[in-house]
Amino acid sequence: MYRHSIRLFLAAVGTAALAAAMDPGMPVAARVRIVPSETQLVPSEEPMDHYVPEGWSEEESHLLMKIAMAEAEGEDTNGKALVMCVVLNRVESIRFPDTIYDVIFDDGAFTSVTNGRYDRVEPDTDCYAALDLVKDGWDGTDGALYFERTTDEETWHSRNLDKLFAYGNHTFYIERGDDE
Repeated sequence: MYRHSIRLFLAAVGTAALAAAMDPGMPVAARVRIVPSETQLVPSEEPMDHYVPEGWSEEESHLLMKIAMAEAEGEDTNGKALVMCVVLNRVESIRFPDTIYDVIFDDGAFTSVTNGRYDRVEPDTDCYAALDLVKDGWDGTDGALYFERTTDEETWHSRNLDKLFAYGNHTFYIERGDDE
């Protein structure tokens, strides 16, 4: 997939450097994604649902692998990658915090954080493979912002959200009427 992105570090320089250093071939209506310590430009013709931020820090990568392990330990690589993608979908959504750390530790957002499991696990080889998939742009979530352990019983998720699909032991959802 063609991806043209420019990474500019603006820590002390400010946004004036953005205009000065911008690639002349970059469309004027480029999208800007702010992540800690850097700004990335993505051409506007690239759909945002396929955009994966580059330049995650080692800490952010570790956070993604830990949440995948804590929430989907029994799942395969794709199952763990789906959990990571839900976190990233939330980062991109205006309804949730805008950093990986803040999404994961948002009060009550993930059961494994609330019950302490997150603190007890360490990523396995599948988590590293899942991270590679996600960093390469893989996203099989259809925009999912929520998931839960699949059950035949009615849950808050099944009553209040639109079901997208089930994979492994998890069912993935999006908010009703969501067109993000």
